[in-house]
Amino acid sequence: MPKKYFFNNLAYWTVVGTNYTVADAKIRSRFAITQLAIEKIYASVYSKGLRDFLVLSTCNRIEFYGCTSVDTVQRLVQEELNLTAHEWSSYFYSKSGVDAARHFFRVTAGLDSQIVGDYEISGQVKKAIQNARDSGLVSSITDRISNYALQASKEIKRKTNLSNGKYSVSYAAAELITSLQVEKPDKKILIVGTGSIGRAMARNLIEYFPQGNLTLTNRTLDKAWSLAEELNVSVIPFESFITHLPDFDVIITTVESDCYLITPQHIQKGRGQLFLDLSVPQVIDPRIKKDPSTIHFSVDEISDFHNKLIQLRNFEIPKAIQIIEEFIAELLAWQILFKNTEVVQNYKTKVGRMLLHRANKESKIEKGFSGLMKKIKLDGYTGCSVIQTVNELIESEK
Repeated sequence: MPKKYFFNNLAYWTVVGTNYTVADAKIRSRFAITQLAIEKIYASVYSKGLRDFLVLSTCNRIEFYGCTSVDTVQRLVQEELNLTAHEWSSYFYSKSGVDAARHFFRVTAGLDSQIVGDYEISGQVKKAIQNARDSGLVSSITDRISNYALQASKEIKRKTNLSNGKYSVSYAAAELITSLQVEKPDKKILIVGTGSIGRAMARNLIEYFPQGNLTLTNRTLDKAWSLAEELNVSVIPFESFITHLPDFDVIITTVESDCYLITPQHIQKGRGQLFLDLSVPQVIDPRIKKDPSTIHFSVDEISDFHNKLIQLRNFEIPKAIQIIEEFIAELLAWQILFKNTEVVQNYKTKVGRMLLHRANKESKIEKGFSGLMKKIKLDGYTGCSVIQTVNELIESEK
């Protein structure tokens, strides 16, 4: 069972992970985990006594956040991902305390995304937090950090141009298709996978290519049909989509798989198709590019293409960082109060007992200790300030 002070102490809030800055899409595919695997991890860490633990898995990163010792989180990550010594030292980073919180703020705001200002990441963070909460792994410290991070992200969107416009991996893919196949507005497009990225991709394509012919497929066909009815597009069975590949000009994958779903043997040579692999792990074998008429982009290549189009966004980064630092200051102020709430409450109870029969004791005690908490917020906790407050309350009753 972790020590009690892990549960409410920012100093022990830790992140261990990897992202696009240290590992490309092929390497990240090795570390990607499914939602089912995340649920198993949550059950395991809960049984070990942790009450703050969060897994954030996107196409850009896989990160593990926990309020416990750094060694505990590192050991868990190494075990769950079965990492070699080389993989651990080459592709993984760890941060703790304020540095970990600041990193989480940057991730949530899109500052740490492959496409700077990616507006979809905040939704992914919210979903990850809710999944952890459903498993009983979001207590006071993670709840407060995530609340401040989401508030900072919202403020950045409101006060800067960092996220203006429709900038995300799914929009980057749509713009890439436009740049490569402008001569064919009625192109036939297949999206494999209708999860969050697949849904965003489908809606973007309807906007970009109103004359196009969009088809969806998904392992759970009901999900594909639900989206297809909303957008008035077609659906094909997942089990047979490979046989239909030659029918499409563009194939986009956003689906989970532990092996390649599309390989060179599935490609019709000379057909001239565009393949966009937004999946991590990758599900399209890059060797399909051996056919000169076939074009293939990984999620990293799509992001790199789009970043070149939005360099002006970098001028907004300093403004966003300043907003993050303002919320970090609020988090630190809250932590000072939170760490000392239990101590102050104990004194408050004792004073209440001492003044048991006095009139108006509740209002005087509340006023006195409210002033104490404000003083702690401004100057930090000191035993002298507590003693002074207690003495003043007792003296006022003499």
